[in-house]
Amino acid sequence: MQKLSLDDLNQWIGKRQKEVERTLIRNRGTERPIRTRERDSDEVKILDHLCKQKWEKAEKEGKIKYITERVWFYDFD
Repeated sequence: MQKLSLDDLNQWIGKRQKEVERTLIRNRGTERPIRTRERDSDEVKILDHLCKQKWEKAEKEGKIKYITERVWFYDFD
């Protein structure tokens, strides 16, 4: 097993860093990256509040049509 000092390891990483980053960017797709981190509770509350406000505004503007109790039509632009 080969032993490396920390300086040698940093140099080895530094030499290959640009090439690896270029390869990662080139191979990355155009789709949106998947969220892996959970939202914290404050963020969830804020997003819920914003969604409710947007829904109520759409109701007032007549963009939501209630077809049945469980079926709606949301006319968004």
